[in-house]
Amino acid sequence: MQRLVVLFLLLCSAWGAFATSPEAPFIERNEVKNFINTMVEKHQFKKAELTNLFKTVQIRPQVIANIKKPLEKHPWYFYQMLFVSDWRIQHGVEFWNKHAAALRRAEDLFGVPAGIIVATIGVETRYGQRNGDFRVIDSLSNIAFSQSPRAGYFRKELEEFLLLSREQHLNPAKVMGSYAGAIGQPQFMPSSYRYYAINFSKSGKTDLINDEVDIIGSVANYYKKHGWQNNKPVASQATVIGDRYRYLKRNNQLDQTMTVKQWVRYGILSKSKPNEDQLLAKVIELETKRKKEFWLGYTNFDVIKRYNSSDLYAMAVHQLSQHITELHNRVNKK
Repeated sequence: MQRLVVLFLLLCSAWGAFATSPEAPFIERNEVKNFINTMVEKHQFKKAELTNLFKTVQIRPQVIANIKKPLEKHPWYFYQMLFVSDWRIQHGVEFWNKHAAALRRAEDLFGVPAGIIVATIGVETRYGQRNGDFRVIDSLSNIAFSQSPRAGYFRKELEEFLLLSREQHLNPAKVMGSYAGAIGQPQFMPSSYRYYAINFSKSGKTDLINDEVDIIGSVANYYKKHGWQNNKPVASQATVIGDRYRYLKRNNQLDQTMTVKQWVRYGILSKSKPNEDQLLAKVIELETKRKKEFWLGYTNFDVIKRYNSSDLYAMAVHQLSQHITELHNRVNKK
């Protein structure tokens, strides 16, 4: 009898562990139930509807694998090859020509160059060709209720996604996006969609999936709201002279921001020699196949990083925008 009791307790313990384990169906996890209750109390969602929604959530190992190994962990030369490509340059010019009026209006209203807007969409989704193959509810839930150090951030984005779906009359079970839960051609996270997306087309609905005019205006608005400086540079290639750079690197002092003139004291000189020595800049070190490459990134470089915090991402957008702008100007002068 005693053995049967012990066996029964072990089975109960095992079942309890299973019921709340990461591999259990989402709706059976205590943290999911607590999240649903919070959404009901805080935002007046209907519990039955959220319960039915989370019953559909699928375990997606690929989501967790991707979030652990983003492309930004690759060296610059690999990243540059993927995103600053002839295809993206050529199709960027085509996108620009097709939506010239909206891009011109966005430039005038927000002060963000058309090339930057186009390049951002090109890097994010290849101008809308790859908006994502994951259900957003799956992506966000898999990370939000995982052991990831970023779980808290994604749980907040899950909350924002449910609010966004209600506000925009979207079916949260059908919205598709990236493995990280980004939505539409500009790949806005749900919070960015709610706070920075605009109905630039004046159609009555803000659509970042199909309406390129809304997409253009929303990208420009996002950058402007994060501090874009009109008619200021993004980055300039730099030359490093002497040993002071090694001193800064050895003492973990390269992350600081100084004026262009102050960086000269450390042997870091801008090749393009911008007109304003008082521009604030950070040093960027990139890995090419043969050697290190150095750049000075200005305030607008940091603004692009508000989209994606990687130096590689911001540099890809910057360089792609330059190539697109150059080709666009050349083609349209003919």
